[in-house]
Amino acid sequence: MLYNCFKLILTFSVFVRALPADNRDEPLLLSPLIALGKIKEAQEMALVGSLVDKFLSYSGFLTVNKTCNSNMFFWFFPSGNNANSDPVAVWLNGGPGSSSLLSLLTENGPYRLTTDGELVDNKFSWNRNSSILYVDNPVGAGFSFTGSLDCYCRNEVEVASNFLALLEEFFRLFPNLRNNKFFLSGESYAGKYIPAIAYAIFNRKTSIHLEGIAIGNGLIDPINQLHYAEHFYQLGLADESIKKEMEKAEEDVRVLIKMRRFSDAATRRVALIKVIFGEHAGYKDFYNYLHPDGIRKGSIRKFVNKQSVRTAIHVGQVPFSNSTLVSNYLHQDIMQSVRPWLEFLLDKCRVCLYYGQMDLRDSYVASRDFISDLKWSGRASFQKAKRKVWRVGDELAGYVRSYGNLIEVMVRNAGHFVPMDQPKWALDMFNRFIFNQTF
Repeated sequence: MLYNCFKLILTFSVFVRALPADNRDEPLLLSPLIALGKIKEAQEMALVGSLVDKFLSYSGFLTVNKTCNSNMFFWFFPSGNNANSDPVAVWLNGGPGSSSLLSLLTENGPYRLTTDGELVDNKFSWNRNSSILYVDNPVGAGFSFTGSLDCYCRNEVEVASNFLALLEEFFRLFPNLRNNKFFLSGESYAGKYIPAIAYAIFNRKTSIHLEGIAIGNGLIDPINQLHYAEHFYQLGLADESIKKEMEKAEEDVRVLIKMRRFSDAATRRVALIKVIFGEHAGYKDFYNYLHPDGIRKGSIRKFVNKQSVRTAIHVGQVPFSNSTLVSNYLHQDIMQSVRPWLEFLLDKCRVCLYYGQMDLRDSYVASRDFISDLKWSGRASFQKAKRKVWRVGDELAGYVRSYGNLIEVMVRNAGHFVPMDQPKWALDMFNRFIFNQTF
């Protein structure tokens, strides 16, 4: 059994099962133990209590800024294959302000939360052949917290700085993983976080072995991804007059961005989405155009607020939040581009940009021109590269275009949350990417 705990212990001797401190009212802050060199004790205390006995995992808080008392929550799942040598991948949700537990429990984690509030095995979990680190990023998202409002992140440089501090602490906690291949992955607004973090890893000459980044339906370069009108029109969701109204509104946002009035641009974009998606198209949810009212999922908030769950994952009485505060403090950042960092990265590591076909908000249609126009050493060859059919077994999963370090993937019959809509194909894509296999 891939996820059998006994096998995990045999293959990864540093992870020794022990009874964690289950009766804690306070969050488990691991950095003080790490600072004292009490690594084994910290690992044992971080062991997650019995939720689903099949899976070995670790959770707790790592301090990223002592002055601010800023602590970031993580939930770590060692690989079900060979954790000693398999790659380590971070997963981040977007928002800004969304908890990465949303994906852990509804997309690519070892189990999924049902609408009845129960956990069931996810046979397409991404930790089958790699270790996955879910982090509530930045401080203020999910269970991550800070002691001062002044220490909420205002831009991606601050986000990256905190995250590098978290990674350094994580690799002190699990030193056997430091030399493993490392990847950053995530979706949506993580399209801003991931290039910023990856750029900082290289720019600061850290010892982290970053091999690649994977971003799903990411907001990366807002000014060049602001193309709703044509997409809506071709889908039949807008007529000619609405299309013209959308094009005018989009241009208004671009003008604000060019004037560096980023906060105004973000506000105008939200208004555009509300009017066009809601009032004109009648959509309550814009993450999958086949589901205008959204897809019913289990309540993440209700689940993580169960006392048994809080005790198991060591969060004490820290409130759980999909934080509007995070979004408010990053409001000036939302419409700014991280494209220069992504272009830098294309000559440093592999980059996979994947898109669910049916997303309306951060769509493939709105992003493919920006991808082709990225300035890097392989640009001309990528532009000439032929698009290939991608199959998983006998199933048509999507289409791939690649050259050198850049892979562009369009996933069929999936919306904004690809691993939720197409878990089998998403796992195949992820494994091909991290193990550098062709599609």
